[in-house]
Amino acid sequence: MNLSPQNILIIGAGHGLGLALALECQRRYPQASIHTTYRRAEKASNLLNSGLVSTKLDPLNETEVESYCEDLPQLDLVINCVGMLSTENFGPEKSLRDINIEQLTEVFQVNTFVTPLWAKHLKRKFSKDTTSVFATLSAMVGSIGENEIGGWYGYRASKTALNMFLKTMAIEFERSRLKTSVVAIHPGTTKTELSENFLKGIQHKVWEPAGAAENILNILEKCPGEGTGLFKNWDGRTIGW
Repeated sequence: MNLSPQNILIIGAGHGLGLALALECQRRYPQASIHTTYRRAEKASNLLNSGLVSTKLDPLNETEVESYCEDLPQLDLVINCVGMLSTENFGPEKSLRDINIEQLTEVFQVNTFVTPLWAKHLKRKFSKDTTSVFATLSAMVGSIGENEIGGWYGYRASKTALNMFLKTMAIEFERSRLKTSVVAIHPGTTKTELSENFLKGIQHKVWEPAGAAENILNILEKCPGEGTGLFKNWDGRTIGW
């Protein structure tokens, strides 16, 4: 039971992996209607020149999100790509002495709260009759079971909380008889603005955004046949919560 989406929404497609996913959907599903959102026009020139339907909005502004979702068609595939690791003012916390409430609040708002906010207004856009996928880019460092080196407090915890939102959403969607596979997916280490300051010394594979996008869609296409409430690695492996 592989997904063959006709109506797609990519949230946070302005640049990086979100843009790569939008462009890969455009290539892979030429007959599909693809809707994309972005937040900052100065970073979204490639998206705006792609020919895709693009809308500028704040993904944490519920008024904007609700209004935008009202006009969307029934959806087969939604991928939320909004996320953050660091800013010009702060990076991932290496120890408890680096903990800062303002920093933690911002990280949780972006990495955790965007997904349930959008799900609240997108739920009615999924069908009880046809299969669909609601996915968010998560991270393996959000796995409690696989945390063996510590550090990165805010990023780890925000992704762990995101995973709980997704797992709980999956239960609600299923109880509502929606045929929607809810998925947290780890894209693998990808060369983007989010990660560029943290790639030095990495020994494992680092993906270009286009390659990571291909991997992600390969996995998401198969998810309806695997169920819902899934935490998947880029290679298809199920990650322990």
